Amino acid sequence: MKRLNNLYYSKRIKELLAELQTAGTTLVVAPMGYGKTLAVQYFLQEQERCGKKVLRQSIYGAGAEAFWQGVCHSWQNTELGAALLQQSLPADANAKTLVLELFRQLLPQEPVYWFIDDLHLLESSEVIDFLFALSKAGFADLHLLLVSRGQIFDGSRLLELGRKVFCLDKHDLALQRDELAEYSSRCGLQLTTQQLDALHEACEGWFSVTYLNFLNYDRYQRFCLDTGSVYEMIANVLLRPLPSEQQRLLLLMGQPEEFTPEQVAYAYGTSCRESVGRLLECNAFIIRLANGRLRCHHMLKQATRHAFGLLPEAEQQMYFRRLGQWYAQQKEYEEALDWLYRGRDFDGLLAAVQQLRDWSMHPQHRQHLFDWLCECPPEILWQYPQAVLIIMRRMFSLNMVPEMLQVKEWYVTALERNTALSQRERDNYYGELEVILSFLAFNSITGMSEHHRRAYKLLSGAPQTLSKQGIWTFGAPSVLGLYLRTGCSLRQTVEDMQECMPPYYLLSGWHGAGAAELTEAEALLLQGRIDEMDMPLQKAYYQAEKHGQECITICCDFLEMQRDLFRGVYSSKAEAYSRHQWQLQPWKQSMLLNSADMCAGFYYALLGKPEYIPSWLTDGNGQQPSVLYPARPCRNYISAQCLLAQGQYTELLVRWSDWEQECRPYSNFLCLLYLQVQRAAAFAGRGDVTSCRASLKQALAMAEADKLVLPLAQNIALLRPYLEQEAQGECSAAAAAALHLGQQMEAGRGQIMSARFAEAGLQELTEQELQIAQLAAARHTNREIAQRLSLSEGTIKQYLNKIFAKLQIDAAAKNKRHRLERFFSNS
Repeated sequence: MKRLNNLYYSKRIKELLAELQTAGTTLVVAPMGYGKTLAVQYFLQEQERCGKKVLRQSIYGAGAEAFWQGVCHSWQNTELGAALLQQSLPADANAKTLVLELFRQLLPQEPVYWFIDDLHLLESSEVIDFLFALSKAGFADLHLLLVSRGQIFDGSRLLELGRKVFCLDKHDLALQRDELAEYSSRCGLQLTTQQLDALHEACEGWFSVTYLNFLNYDRYQRFCLDTGSVYEMIANVLLRPLPSEQQRLLLLMGQPEEFTPEQVAYAYGTSCRESVGRLLECNAFIIRLANGRLRCHHMLKQATRHAFGLLPEAEQQMYFRRLGQWYAQQKEYEEALDWLYRGRDFDGLLAAVQQLRDWSMHPQHRQHLFDWLCECPPEILWQYPQAVLIIMRRMFSLNMVPEMLQVKEWYVTALERNTALSQRERDNYYGELEVILSFLAFNSITGMSEHHRRAYKLLSGAPQTLSKQGIWTFGAPSVLGLYLRTGCSLRQTVEDMQECMPPYYLLSGWHGAGAAELTEAEALLLQGRIDEMDMPLQKAYYQAEKHGQECITICCDFLEMQRDLFRGVYSSKAEAYSRHQWQLQPWKQSMLLNSADMCAGFYYALLGKPEYIPSWLTDGNGQQPSVLYPARPCRNYISAQCLLAQGQYTELLVRWSDWEQECRPYSNFLCLLYLQVQRAAAFAGRGDVTSCRASLKQALAMAEADKLVLPLAQNIALLRPYLEQEAQGECSAAAAAALHLGQQMEAGRGQIMSARFAEAGLQELTEQELQIAQLAAARHTNREIAQRLSLSEGTIKQYLNKIFAKLQIDAAAKNKRHRLERFFSNS
């Protein structure tokens, strides 16, 4: 009796697969048709029989977003899965750290085998970076099984993983000559030695081609050893010999990535359960998945899709339409969209869109958003204003603003033409439109507020467009960095924020709570009114923590760190931020970890401890962690301050034009001011007096009207002599205020360095340096020290420069020996 669809695993293959139990990561890499997936599935079924937990994920497209959706789906119904749903695919070091921490804390306390198939379909380096980081972490109970037609990790990464990774390739999976003989015998075929030799030589152990030859031999008593294409072979062996009904059914099976027999029967349009059953029984290229669905092997899928494309267009559209309607009936609305579009069922498509309020959107839908509405007949479009609204919302997130404005006109027309809407429904739709249009007014506080106030009057409930869980600051640690648009507008900006935020709180459920108070505190800090900022800062802390707005709390911490530098108080929050030991729970947004890095980086740059600055803030060639586009100007001026602390003056000037340009779209005046000051400081560091003076004059002119002297004071070490000259010039008030505030900051910084870092600095001194430092601290002159130690004055001077550097005493600072004396007294 022939048993051609029986799976065959040789003793050698079984022994190789047994190694997967001890491997942290297994890479199975071979061309199509070598049985990669079947071999891993066989191993996993054995593990499931032993009670082990198995997760399966198949890759069906090139996009990173679809991959991450698959990750979350794989881990659903677990605590880890719930946490991963709050994240996106980690694209930077902080995000990877956060997700790996989630795995460390929330992995089930039992062995888990996670199988990811068809990685070759991905076109995302971020996915491979994430899988490498996961493999490198080497969690004891997690076994990662990765299958691909092409290389997954390059040679250097394989070397780095070492024994953490186990590899199988096509030579391991290929049928050997004796295995081919045993396989044919188990299938019930009686082949001669010559036939086996010819088949093995032609197929080279290629499992799928061997199977197709077995089917052809059983039917025609001959092999297909000279077929030029495996797809032609599939068509000749598996497709063309079928009756008409079964041919159509097999073509339909090849269209979705996964399918059920009921789905195929629905798409075909008549009762055909028996025909579907016969197809499944006699075709080993149709794989049954763990979720109960079925999937065609890629070779069969490609052959059937080619044949399907030869059908008349009207017939193709009919089948596409039925597939889309089946998905919609199953409430799988995202899957339904593309099929309904391809089937030209716009009524069904817009009805499905209306079910997708929290639409994460498949990558292919991005290409079709505008096409859907352009090609939809107007009389259908007018019946679905809610669908148009949802599409508009997605267009804004994709920066499709011109298309969005055109769709706005269609949306208004749809509302006016839809006579079935009640006045309340119509008002709600217009209210939602106002919320969406408010984003186009960013960063005009009053402009956004006008839309918010109109929305609040129109809406009968909370808007669907806003989420309290979103990051109100876009990841920036400075509110005025986002919203201060021009010079001479600081007071007005504070008043606008205080007037406009309360209506927004009512509309959004306290999204961004504390921002109004925070804006006032930041304005006072920028003007150097240190003692006046405490009350609004504490109010901001209270509101943010009361309403769970972590992004505002981070901004409060950013102000507190800067304030405490003037008071000579070391910031424990900066230390916690730099180590990510802070109050955010690990399942919150990774973007806020990048905000924390910016806070810590800026603080340590001002403190003069560049070794504590996160490397990504100054690494111009590295992968930049994610902040949303409006927050990039803030990130840039923080990076510039970090470069100054590292003495990378030329690097700052090289990048300056790009950074300055990024402040223009939203008129980020405060960020522009910081960059202008930092440019002057970089020129000063390079000794370019003329350029420094020119840049400083521009900065003083920008700062003078609103007395924004903080950026100047924070760069006092490099700008002091130039500010002293400008104190006699046109902007004398601003220059003098900056000098006064800068001296306060230097005094506070000196106290922190003495109290916090004196002992560590002294331990770095050599015995000779320590002796010289003690003599200098006792107020001996260089000549006296030189005579006492039988050295030259020049040598003593060189020693003292090294000592001041190790003890973090600014070489340009006055009273260096007094600072040195305090080091010894404090230690």
